[in-house]
Amino acid sequence: MATTVSKTTFTSRIVESITINGQQQQVHTLLSIPEVTDYSHRIMSVATSATTLLSLAAADAGGAVDKARVQYVRLTNLDDTNNIQLTFTLTSTHTYEVVLGPKKSHMLTHKQGDVTTGGAVTLEDIASIKGLSSTAACDIEIFTVST
Repeated sequence: MATTVSKTTFTSRIVESITINGQQQQVHTLLSIPEVTDYSHRIMSVATSATTLLSLAAADAGGAVDKARVQYVRLTNLDDTNNIQLTFTLTSTHTYEVVLGPKKSHMLTHKQGDVTTGGAVTLEDIASIKGLSSTAACDIEIFTVST
């Protein structure tokens, strides 16, 4: 069966603005990803025990996203009180963590993380992203784009 999904361009626009002493400053950042054929948008609950939010695998399947095709991931804490600790597990089982405060977002436009061992930095593929709520279960929004 041939696909009927037309390739399109995904666009993310960030506008940062501040006014200090009456002087307004604004920065516009535009990210365009061509030939997009897939996206996922999900809201789920994050418990006070580790919850798998996203798995990156060799192919799209049952909750996993194809790690070779994923181009963009945005995670947004929808809670107005509680933090979410994000744990990014790399292929070597090393991890790095990010605390996502209330109403805050974390974006990935690259699917690798770095591991520093003995002064050397190694980029490794992200294998999974887990979340852990600080105090009580809260909602997180997960948006992914793949080519």
